[in-house]
Amino acid sequence: MADIAQLGNRIELVSMDKHFHDITLGLYEQPAADGVSEYLVHSYAHKDGTAERIQFIMRAMQELGGVVATPEGSLRFACGNSHRVACKRLFIEASKLPSEALPVPRPLAVHDKKAACEMTAQSLDGGVYRVSAESNGEDIRRRVLAIAGGLRKLGEMAESNAGDEASFACGTAHDALVGMLLVRAPNVRAVLREEDAAASGGVLAAPSAQTV
Repeated sequence: MADIAQLGNRIELVSMDKHFHDITLGLYEQPAADGVSEYLVHSYAHKDGTAERIQFIMRAMQELGGVVATPEGSLRFACGNSHRVACKRLFIEASKLPSEALPVPRPLAVHDKKAACEMTAQSLDGGVYRVSAESNGEDIRRRVLAIAGGLRKLGEMAESNAGDEASFACGTAHDALVGMLLVRAPNVRAVLREEDAAASGGVLAAPSAQTV
């Protein structure tokens, strides 16, 4: 069992993992020796198979968000940036998958129901992504701006080019991460409510307070 002092700071919580006995999962941020943030998924639950469930979620985070595994078993972004906000969303998305699923990176396109058309995030130089639609019109343009704004909020990205772009501070492309965020960007308010609900259902208790 991981020592509490070695886990780091908990930055996100899934209070009930519906795919594995409703256990509580936490995402921890750890500072590495080179100053780059590393992440670890942990649970104090004692159910048989808990370790395997945690390993699946960490593998899913690698596929869905492009994070890489360290020799010590934690996760980090190869660019050297923490991307903390995006990593929290990545953890929640990975925990939604059953352990028998095959996680794959998501495309840089999503169908927007409100606009009734495909929205695409085009990767430009310097970690910049431009949102565009396959249709034109004033209402469509508003949706483009809204989705770009959703990307910026979910990924802690910056704005440029009249609002239809989102850029990473690290200046590096993160296609897998953007593909994952793009699915949620059209309805960012619901996403934020979901995050609050996921964390408010419980706390990650110490081993003495956990049920088995």
